[in-house]
Amino acid sequence: MVPTAAAEIWPQRSRTADQPSGGKQAQANGEPKLPNPRSRTETEHPRSSSGSQSFNNYDSGNQFVNTGGTQYTTTGGNQFVGDVYGQINQTLGNQVDEARRKKEIEILKRLKASPYEDRKNRNPDRVLGTCDWFVSHKLFRDWQESTSSTMLWVSADPGCGKTVCYFFFKDDFEDQRSVTSALCCILYQLFKHKRILLSDAILDQFDVVGEKFTSSFGELWQAFINAAEDENADEIVCLLDAIDECEDQGRSQLTQALCRLYGTKRNFNLKFLLTSRPYGEIRRGFRPLEIPELPVIYLSGESDDEMEKISREIGVFIKARVQNIGEQLQLKEKEQDLLLRELMLVRNRTYIWVHLTLKLIESNIDIDKTGIVEAISQLPKSVDEAYDRILSRSLNSEKAKKILQIVVAAARPLTLREMNVALALRESTRSSRDLDLSPENRFPQDLRDGFTTLMIASYFGLRTAVKRLVRMNDVHLNSRDDTYQRPALSWAAGNGFDGVVKLLVKGPGISLKNPKLLFGKGADVDAKSKDGRTPLSYAVWNRSAAVVKLLIKAGARVDVEDEIGGTPLSYAVCNGRKEVIKLLLKKGSQADSEDGIIEKLLFSAAEKGHEEIVGLLLETGKADADAKRDDGQTPLWRAAREGHEAVVKLLLEKGANANAKDNDGWTPLLWAAGNGYEAVVKLLLEKGANADLKMDDGQTPLWRATRKGHEAVVKLLLEKGANANAKDKWGQTPLSWAVANRHEAIIKLLKYFNLELDQRPHDIYAVPFQPPSQ
Repeated sequence: MVPTAAAEIWPQRSRTADQPSGGKQAQANGEPKLPNPRSRTETEHPRSSSGSQSFNNYDSGNQFVNTGGTQYTTTGGNQFVGDVYGQINQTLGNQVDEARRKKEIEILKRLKASPYEDRKNRNPDRVLGTCDWFVSHKLFRDWQESTSSTMLWVSADPGCGKTVCYFFFKDDFEDQRSVTSALCCILYQLFKHKRILLSDAILDQFDVVGEKFTSSFGELWQAFINAAEDENADEIVCLLDAIDECEDQGRSQLTQALCRLYGTKRNFNLKFLLTSRPYGEIRRGFRPLEIPELPVIYLSGESDDEMEKISREIGVFIKARVQNIGEQLQLKEKEQDLLLRELMLVRNRTYIWVHLTLKLIESNIDIDKTGIVEAISQLPKSVDEAYDRILSRSLNSEKAKKILQIVVAAARPLTLREMNVALALRESTRSSRDLDLSPENRFPQDLRDGFTTLMIASYFGLRTAVKRLVRMNDVHLNSRDDTYQRPALSWAAGNGFDGVVKLLVKGPGISLKNPKLLFGKGADVDAKSKDGRTPLSYAVWNRSAAVVKLLIKAGARVDVEDEIGGTPLSYAVCNGRKEVIKLLLKKGSQADSEDGIIEKLLFSAAEKGHEEIVGLLLETGKADADAKRDDGQTPLWRAAREGHEAVVKLLLEKGANANAKDNDGWTPLLWAAGNGYEAVVKLLLEKGANADLKMDDGQTPLWRATRKGHEAVVKLLLEKGANANAKDKWGQTPLSWAVANRHEAIIKLLKYFNLELDQRPHDIYAVPFQPPSQ
């Protein structure tokens, strides 16, 4: 529910006469009279028999005015009593207002859970001429023009362009996968836009619930509905993009809440527009919704007409992006035309393919005719291939090697023009007319964008060259390339050249002959790249223990976060390299920072199934096998959900609670049973997990295993004594769900275990099966 940032909320039309709200009547001019939230001390008294009277204490001093008959005022004569009384009331009123204001600010601070605006703004603006197919679609127009609460689900295959309008859930930040973070951002935007919706009831709810308010879906959703039902709310529109990237449990909570919301008639105008990929589990999540035909726009491209519209708009997008790249890289008109023509020839294009491919070309292309032809001939054929190429991209090694060879072979330093010619030379070159030279105004930038001589030598691990370069007057150890913003140390560390790393860290040393090197320092061990990664991060990723050891000895920090929140230590856990992790853990206080990095890593390792790493972290004595996050999740909860048997066994042996519930009532056994992990279910039951422990809605492990059709898990739970007749809050039993979902083998199992022991046949499957009636 949060754009790259967060969901956007637009309060729009005010309620009209045919939209009753239970509030005050609109005035004669048609505009509703909204109460002033700051004039709460005003008190209205009933009309007296001698005429109308009013008593107001919001001014400086009190005034009692009888507007009919004799009038008594305190504005003349001795005003001591009236003035003092008025001042006391004014002071009390100001104190109440100030206390309320502080409480409102406190709530807003707590609700701003993520930098949603920054993450929203990283998405490119809509290109003029795109999205027209969507805004002209009948279902969208019906949804937009509706004056009642409605929901529209926009579903599409990956990359069809649904996120051009807006963006929310994203799996590259943990808080962008969280439905509670989403609700926090929605409430923040709503209350910031219209503070009057922050009612006394919501303030009281915040006080009562306390710290758990922002981590509880139920509390946040209730506050949102209360705000939407407020008579001052007007129309509210929520755009929730990419709900398929929301974590599973949160998405389940969201779809259930929306089903409840739109499954009953509510007297307010709250609209939701949801987008996602066309996953069956999302569609099934909305199935309980008792609305005839939930409106869905599915951009599958199955219709030739729809496919043609989308294809035309993607063409518009390509032209705009090529023009933009052409301006940035100073491409000639012919070069732009060549790039555009080749991109337009690719069939079955999607927005995401175009975006990834152009990003790849933009950052790696050698800008000349030959380079463009080369880049086009190697265009990724699919989105997966584009991702792989981007993730594995590195310095242009061929160009770097050529520049190094030219520098080494030249009898004297070359001018920029001479270097341009030397780089343009090919085996086929016969005369100057064959040279495809970069424009003179562009070549210096081309040369600088890539690397310095020190970067080239460090990249290739040329220890002798680096040693000489480090001691030169004009060499800057911490210079970065313009594309990746990585210094020489980063390139050497990333490629595992410990000898070069040692030279760069040491620096020029002390030289009495060269005053500039008298106090020479080594390279910055914590220098960050464009993505916020340090040389240590690259060394860890490359699994180079020797380089990691050198950098740590030089003082490199192990807890520096990059732009996605990763640290050298967390990358080591992801890689599962025990030797490297040990080196990082020895760092001491930095590894055990206040952020609880060890605990975070325990959760990460448990979720990814790294048994050895979980054991190593527990052995430090600084990680608790039964640690709980704010949402109530434990390492065992995470491991059981993912089905990591060895990790579950280890955590249970270390004392993890098999019955620990998160804030929404989920237990490790509920997850393991629902996901069909028989071995994990068996381990949990052997360690005392309660087979009949219920969620708030009455779901039990047997209920979940039955509904999902996991026959082996159902049999195991029944053998361990699970109650086959336990009812959920809808009055349904596991047998009811088995029948509804036509799980024939499970129906036989449940019927067998429902029989008395002396009535059971020797063969479970001898129980007759009666197919459910239509």
